[in-house]
Amino acid sequence: MTVSAVILAAGRSSRFEDGHKLLVEIDGIPVVRRVCQALAASDAADIVLVTSEANRAVAKAAGPGRWSVAENPDARDGLSTSLRIGLKSISQDADGLLVALADMPAISTELVNALVSAFLSNSATIVFPVASDGRRGHPILWPKSLFPELMTVTGDSGGKAILTSHQALWRPVPCDDEGAFADIDTRADLEAFKARDQAMRRK
Repeated sequence: MTVSAVILAAGRSSRFEDGHKLLVEIDGIPVVRRVCQALAASDAADIVLVTSEANRAVAKAAGPGRWSVAENPDARDGLSTSLRIGLKSISQDADGLLVALADMPAISTELVNALVSAFLSNSATIVFPVASDGRRGHPILWPKSLFPELMTVTGDSGGKAILTSHQALWRPVPCDDEGAFADIDTRADLEAFKARDQAMRRK
């Protein structure tokens, strides 16, 4: 039984002032490469980084590694188009699909492996991290039975509607790792992330 992973990295970064959020470096490593490296060290069998055909700088910033790159020519039409590209690009033998967002630089290998482990013990479930206060995080791991539904999503909502309609399949994994909930959309988000990161290192 295997899990494939898709990293969604084709967004326009329109809310990030003066640059592209995935190209910003944290500790000398671009945000997109941090996420790729975390997944590359995990138990995911294969990894596909979905980038925009119009912005190849993201794939360049990701650099070489244990992932392939799939370009999305329709990235302007929303997150769902990248999800479909990812589904078409992963191994056809995959039993599950882990969907990660490239703007979450603190996603850890340990978190990914915890999600994969939970899924492999029951591959009919939707697995995701959940905080003690009830917040749902990322990545989300989808069973193969839902791949056809994921291929039908449209717009920029990803799989939210499908997640909501299949609550009986939920398998939340308790998570106190803030990396599962922290994304970067703006410069303010970036500065807040760096401040939290520095605070954690001082502990």
